Amino acid sequence: MLLASLNDEIGGRMSLQLQIEQMPGYLAAIFIGAGEPGEASEQFESIVEHCRSAKKDKLLIDTTGYEVKVSLTDRFLMGKRGHIFAAHRIKVAFVCRPEQIDARKFGRLVAQNRGVTVEVFTDFQSAEAWLLM
Repeated sequence: MLLASLNDEIGGRMSLQLQIEQMPGYLAAIFIGAGEPGEASEQFESIVEHCRSAKKDKLLIDTTGYEVKVSLTDRFLMGKRGHIFAAHRIKVAFVCRPEQIDARKFGRLVAQNRGVTVEVFTDFQSAEAWLLM
């Protein structure tokens, strides 16, 4: 397990942390704490490097422990940055809290339009089943 604090504690709140765990058949990237819009997707390149090092082409990104206010523009930029997963042929399952998902799953659509094999879930069992099929 790798735990990387991306920022120091700010104003008494926990800053964004990225935890990488190797699971049977895939890698898990877990975002914890609070952050600014775009901060998590700025870590996609680093996450891809972890996938390559671990020789994993399946990735579960867990944002259930992550607090951030995300606009429609932020969702577009996150989906656009996701192209790096397509470039490395990495299948991605996002696990989010229901309130973190917009009704149209706009970020997912943007990523899919850039060739990313990606889906969004609210429970780990469904995400893992889709990821491993």
